Amino acid sequence: MSFFPQFHLQSPLTLQNLRDIKPPIDIPVSPLPFILIGLTILLAVFGAIWVYLQKRRQHDEIPITEEIVVNPPHEIAFEQLNNLKDAQCDMETYHIRISYILREYIALRYRIPALALTSTHLLQQLTLKQSGESDIKRIQQFFASCDTVKFASREPEPSEIEARMEDALWFVEETKSSS
Repeated sequence: MSFFPQFHLQSPLTLQNLRDIKPPIDIPVSPLPFILIGLTILLAVFGAIWVYLQKRRQHDEIPITEEIVVNPPHEIAFEQLNNLKDAQCDMETYHIRISYILREYIALRYRIPALALTSTHLLQQLTLKQSGESDIKRIQQFFASCDTVKFASREPEPSEIEARMEDALWFVEETKSSS
């Protein structure tokens, strides 16, 4: 066995064995496929625009059948407080809801982001908007007592629960006249 590769040699090339390169074949190009593809793309674009305009027109043509009546903030607060009086819930939930109602009222009435502020910051903002020092003290006590029930899990007395409702109703009543 031999480990040397074997080479096959071709016979020497002569001019008789060489042929010239063939020229490229001319394929007749029909414009019809390009026209059809172009028309299909244009049709798709115009169809998409038409669908968009139809949906937009349908959205714009929605008839307004009812007039939206927005109640003043104090009416909303009174309604929510009256609903809370009738609700059966535990003390923590009650204090969370009454505090939320009053914060929501302050947010609507004074345009303060009351729901996002701590009680201290809310009272600071309220002091800037309202001048009554006794009103601020009373509402400060209201929020402090609600916070102790919400965060310290203190059980309030039944008389304190009634006092929270009276304070909330009083604050809304006092501040509604200037809204």
